[in-house]
Amino acid sequence: MKASKSFVVVALFALFFAGCAVSKNSDGMSLNPTIYYKPTIHQNKTKCSANALRDLLSPDGQVLVTLCESDYKQCLLQGSCFIEDDGKITSYNYYSTKEKIPRFIEVDLNSCPYGYGVRNSCLDPYFSAAADLKYYNAGDVIFIPRLVGAVMPNGEVHDGYIVIRDSGGGVLGANRFDFFTGFFNHLAKQNTLARLGFGDPKNRFEFRLASKAEAQAARARRNYPRLKQSVFEEGRL
Repeated sequence: MKASKSFVVVALFALFFAGCAVSKNSDGMSLNPTIYYKPTIHQNKTKCSANALRDLLSPDGQVLVTLCESDYKQCLLQGSCFIEDDGKITSYNYYSTKEKIPRFIEVDLNSCPYGYGVRNSCLDPYFSAAADLKYYNAGDVIFIPRLVGAVMPNGEVHDGYIVIRDSGGGVLGANRFDFFTGFFNHLAKQNTLARLGFGDPKNRFEFRLASKAEAQAARARRNYPRLKQSVFEEGRL
């Protein structure tokens, strides 16, 4: 599950931005996009003073790992992170906030290599997003014409369907979606969604809620709530 971010709630209206043309294959609703990803923190490469250290705590208050403040904030902002220490990689995921302190859990890399979403689902790079669960349910599917035919970093061609697998404190409103892009942030050239403009919250893209039949088919293709086997084997998409 993702931790809180601050974003402006966008009303329902259609805008046209250069390079972000809207498709006619939609019912006219436009979404407000951002991107989140899973950063890798290399403990032996990060140096900071003792007073700039923060403990990553478990739900019961145990110290999971101690990080520099900037790395801690990155884990919290993205909702999950890899910690690499002397060749050993451990994955952590935001879980909840207790006594005003964020709590994390260790991720089972054998089942959810990219981290956990909501309702025991695994995050699925480029095919999943966080949404406001006041308006959507985990497992709901949206269709985005802009994504149809786009080639993902592993060569997979996008079908335009995105499964809601996550939520976030700053993801507010029926038009607001935060798209998960694996290990590539919004600046990475390999990040297909970033190249299409989904990392810029000023952009708007038309979308619609998938029909019941479309949603069932999309969830089956992506093996919701777990992961599609080929994605799992790809490892670092």
